[in-house]
Amino acid sequence: MSGVLEGLKVLDLSWGVAGPMTGMLLCDHGADVTRIERPEGDPFEGLLGYKVWHRGKKNAVLNLKDDADLDLFYKLAADADVVIESFRPGVTTRLKIDYATLAATNPKLIYCSITGYGDDTEDKDKPGYDGLVAARVGLQYEQRGWPEGSVYHIKGMPDVFEDLEIDNDWVQGPDREGPLHVSSPWPSLGAFFSATTGISAALFAREQTGNGQQVKTSLLQGAMACMSGVWQRMDEPDAEGFNTWIMCSKSPKGHFKTSDGRWIHNWVPNPRFILESSKGDKLDANPDLTVQNDPDRFGIGPEELLVMSHYHPILADAMSKFPCDEWVEAAATAGVTMQECRSIEDSLTDPLLIDDGCVTTVDDPELGPINQVGITYRLENSPGKVKGPTRATGSDTDAVKDYAATLASPQVIEKNIVNGDPPLKGIRVLDLGLAIAGPFGCQLLADMGAEVIK
Repeated sequence: MSGVLEGLKVLDLSWGVAGPMTGMLLCDHGADVTRIERPEGDPFEGLLGYKVWHRGKKNAVLNLKDDADLDLFYKLAADADVVIESFRPGVTTRLKIDYATLAATNPKLIYCSITGYGDDTEDKDKPGYDGLVAARVGLQYEQRGWPEGSVYHIKGMPDVFEDLEIDNDWVQGPDREGPLHVSSPWPSLGAFFSATTGISAALFAREQTGNGQQVKTSLLQGAMACMSGVWQRMDEPDAEGFNTWIMCSKSPKGHFKTSDGRWIHNWVPNPRFILESSKGDKLDANPDLTVQNDPDRFGIGPEELLVMSHYHPILADAMSKFPCDEWVEAAATAGVTMQECRSIEDSLTDPLLIDDGCVTTVDDPELGPINQVGITYRLENSPGKVKGPTRATGSDTDAVKDYAATLASPQVIEKNIVNGDPPLKGIRVLDLGLAIAGPFGCQLLADMGAEVIK
């Protein structure tokens, strides 16, 4: 079965993380993606992630400052469905490959631009690096958290439990004050998902109008998208269900060390299960200890911090009596949310993830077999697949140039004038989702014009 994007032609001129991952996802789901490399190479090529981000794509080197190569690129762009670029604002105009130029000969083109801070802001010329964007928007401080919680901190409100003494072992991060570097590139990951969503919506809109359009996102917007649940603010932060101990830096987060030195995450910490099941010389995996049967389980209100601080050392002592595997098995029997904290190496060899396709093995010609993230969502009738490894720089240059030479020279085509309706206007969605992922996904659909019924 072919991928849902089979037949779609994509030119990927991007670098970094967000743009290449956008091209990767389109490629995984059937699109024919050609990576256009600069003669000087990609500055990110030395990162191992490069071997994942560009898998399955053709790779051609074109010098867009050379008239002959630029003419070939124009032919490819006139033949393409999607172009992805992540140049600094103004660069595509200087190179004469901006949206207006390419859309003049290909009105159906979807042109995706990913910048650091947008193309019309006062920060537009600042370097678009994940660490710097995370620092700019407060994500590095958010990583540590605040004693009074993020909501109270931004409002300048005092810590309700200022006199509560806590063990330093509960606090995440080093003892020093200040921001924490975020290892995961959240701004780029958010921008990657936003770009993919925007391209998909633009393709749907093209089916209705016949016209393409420019899709814009940024690492700044990507960071905000990833943290929108935390960064919402209101005038009355004490409103029911809004403020919570979860965002407080001094609250225990349910990490416990077991007797064999491994760590477990019990989220949310469950005193009833832990204390009742560990009373004897062996764990009691009692199904009656399920969370659903626990009327005293922790809520999300900030006052729960007092109860958490009381129970945490008691729970830590109980958890240290038995090994990790026994705790995980007992929790599964009782229907309690508990998971071993594993390394990435363990995850990439997990039979469940491999069988599901979330982890796949790609045979790289340089590094050999690589376990890497596979298909993370699957369509029943067109599931997609990882087409192959990342190809060597320039390995398809001759073939791509030969193909471009067969194409007619681009001609200016008059674009049909259509109204500015949202791209998903006319789509009706029933939202049965709970917690975060489902409702947030439907929020994005609603933002793009879909009618969402909760």
